[in-house]
Amino acid sequence: MENRRIGAIALLAMLLATSGPMPAGAAEPGPPYPPPPPYPPPRARAYRPPPPRAVAPPPPLSPAMRVLYAPFYAAGLVLRYGVYYVLVAPFEVFGRALDYGFQGGVERPPPRGYDRGDR
Repeated sequence: MENRRIGAIALLAMLLATSGPMPAGAAEPGPPYPPPPPYPPPRARAYRPPPPRAVAPPPPLSPAMRVLYAPFYAAGLVLRYGVYYVLVAPFEVFGRALDYGFQGGVERPPPRGYDRGDR
């Protein structure tokens, strides 16, 4: 029993000796963190100018100006649609014919009654 008592006292003495004051060479804890910076002041809202006023549409052209303007309008339509239908559209149709064949890209639907077995 005495060996146990001596062992317990020795263990207690070792624990007290190791948990004593810190050795002289140990590093001290660092300084505390600095306080966070203050919040920035709230931004002032920018003033938006009101939207511009709607401008009234111009009055229609007089009959004399319509007569003078008509040939140029017709020439513009001929150039716009003539160039498309004479030059662009044939190449588009030819390209589609090459891609899908002359039958087109869609198969014919089956005849009526095909799914029921009636022929």
